[in-house]
Amino acid sequence: MSHLTAKEAFSKLPQKLHNFFIKFPPRPFAQYAEKPSTIKDPTMNPFLPNKNPETGRWHGAKYSLRRSADLIKMARKFGIQDLLPPLPNKKFYEDKYNQKNWMRGILRQKGQKWERTLPEKLEARKKAIEDMDNIILEARPTYRKRLAKREKNKRTWF
Repeated sequence: MSHLTAKEAFSKLPQKLHNFFIKFPPRPFAQYAEKPSTIKDPTMNPFLPNKNPETGRWHGAKYSLRRSADLIKMARKFGIQDLLPPLPNKKFYEDKYNQKNWMRGILRQKGQKWERTLPEKLEARKKAIEDMDNIILEARPTYRKRLAKREKNKRTWF
């Protein structure tokens, strides 16, 4: 069983991964920012957007999400995914599978908007009907006579 040197192992990587590690050295040798930084920052992360401090404009990530996903998949195949810079979206393979909400639309369906808001509307309507006399009194003070008349008619003979 022959042991490969680091240079030989590096040369056997796929061309895309090889070129990436030439432009952005592996992580133990270089540290990369976890969050977006400036374009002049030596720890700039190629997977994140970075800001130009002079103009205030944002530069998009050097590697798009699709290209970074391809690099991650290749690196994972060779067991060197830890050497890549930190990723904006860290959910890949097992993480995505383990954290998936499998019965999302079955256990609690979304429903139409009117179905979701109906209980609150009915509650508000019920409360408004109970307070209707007070609401009318605020708008029309003469309504007090009608309320008194209603109370008088409610009385029974006993």
